[in-house]
Amino acid sequence: MDLHALIRAEAPLAEQQRSLTEPVLTALVDRGVHRLIAPKRYGGAELGLPEWSREVQELSRSDASTGWTAMTTTISSSLAWYLPVEAADEVFGDPRALIAGTAAPLGKAVETDGGYRVTGRWGWGSAVTHASWVIGGTFTPVGPRLAVYPRSDVTIHDTWHSAGLRATSSHEFSLTDAFLPFRRAVWPIGITPGIEGPITVFPYFSFLAAGVASVCLGVARRAIDEIEALAAEKTPQYATTRLAEQTGVQIELALMEARLSSAVAFLHDTLSTAWEHAVNGETAPDPVKARLRLACSFAAAEATDVAQKAFAAGGGSSVFESSALQRCLRDAHVAAQHTVVSRRMLETYSMLKLGLGPDMTRF
Repeated sequence: MDLHALIRAEAPLAEQQRSLTEPVLTALVDRGVHRLIAPKRYGGAELGLPEWSREVQELSRSDASTGWTAMTTTISSSLAWYLPVEAADEVFGDPRALIAGTAAPLGKAVETDGGYRVTGRWGWGSAVTHASWVIGGTFTPVGPRLAVYPRSDVTIHDTWHSAGLRATSSHEFSLTDAFLPFRRAVWPIGITPGIEGPITVFPYFSFLAAGVASVCLGVARRAIDEIEALAAEKTPQYATTRLAEQTGVQIELALMEARLSSAVAFLHDTLSTAWEHAVNGETAPDPVKARLRLACSFAAAEATDVAQKAFAAGGGSSVFESSALQRCLRDAHVAAQHTVVSRRMLETYSMLKLGLGPDMTRF
């Protein structure tokens, strides 16, 4: 079966069980989706980030939770570029292994012989239930690090009872007094990476913002698909014409398309510009980084509004679990709640443009 057809067919069950189904997970791994931007040394495709964004959008168009899982696991796999080669071989040597986790430095490390003893608890652990290795941001005596732990060290807590993105299994997870060797802890800023490549020059903290925006855009595209199909067949109660023949719906659909297409183009343009700097081995200037983050936050906001308008245009048909429009509404809003695409990012862009010296360290 075609991958996207499989994802759509399995989405209702995944929603019910709050986890992607085994057929979908297997298909994603078989096609190497979890390693789209990983080094070829570890079975990765080494996609450029503009192409990666389009892939995430298309997967999210089929199902938001699948797109989100692909997005987060590919970002996690990018750590293969940064880790010392010895550690990367250990973690990424199995090309089918999924890597997932959370970057927030909520682990607390105490130095010991050869590494650290770490205790911590993290939230938003998308796909950790499927992972062989788990990333947990950890605060060490030398500063924050992205640390990688074997799944056997990790306890997962069933906390993901959410409005949307239900099948991402974004549970909390914890570990207690786990040993972390020095080699499996790295900070991806200002270091010599284990493997050189454009991705290690790209502003690291913009990965996730571009990924979240891409998921949102894919969901909004699905919402437009769904309202177009519904409008062609539905005649509302007490009406004499199909939705497709009603001027108000026609105008609303055109505006949805214009807004979504504009957001897609803005993200692609800014992401391509930042990626070109990386390909040339150049650090992206602050204005380029700020404009990219503006595009990410704009995309998330526009996508949620498009999903809302598509849901409303569907009328009573949208409210049932059998309608993808209600899932698009919930998924888009939950994805857009992520802090990396919040409205606060708009302030940073404007402060930079106005010469007010914003903090750009997380851009």
